[in-house]
Amino acid sequence: MAKIPENAKRVFHGIRYDVFQWEQVLYDGTTKTFEAVRRADTVEAIVCIGDQILIQEEQQPHVDHPFLSLPGGCVDPGEVPEQALRREVLEETGYGGGDLTLLHVNNPMQSQDWAMYVFLLRDPQKIQESHTDSGEKIVTQLVSFDKLLDLVDSGELYRFEQSLRLKIIRAKYHRPSYEMFYKEIFGGL
Repeated sequence: MAKIPENAKRVFHGIRYDVFQWEQVLYDGTTKTFEAVRRADTVEAIVCIGDQILIQEEQQPHVDHPFLSLPGGCVDPGEVPEQALRREVLEETGYGGGDLTLLHVNNPMQSQDWAMYVFLLRDPQKIQESHTDSGEKIVTQLVSFDKLLDLVDSGELYRFEQSLRLKIIRAKYHRPSYEMFYKEIFGGL
């Protein structure tokens, strides 16, 4: 992840992104202005309900077509990633509780100060209707493990963290990877 030094000056403050610049001494002793972008960390989850996985069809005003995704969103100021994930899942799907496990943390773009937390949420319960943001339309559906692999492989489900996508594609075409990933998600074959 891009590390923004303490002496960096914020030169742009946006809704989603802040831009920072600082002078950096190079190996030959000269200096150069460096720049990096910071954005709120994000969370997403593979949500398992029984032997199925919850996915969502989303519509957002800035995207011209519906798309499939995993539940997730931004970490709000003052939240830790686990809180943000539980809040986002509850808002987007109406599901709460369940066993939460961090699968991994990744920096999707090395030029940005941004972490993406990927969780596994097993067996949450439907406790309310979804309450999405005013700019979102989300419809949830449950799919089998094999259907998830097919949706990712076909490109229909593509808006999620890259290393998870690679793991899913590997599971589609490599039986030992399939078995390991299935066991990681559901606890056994």
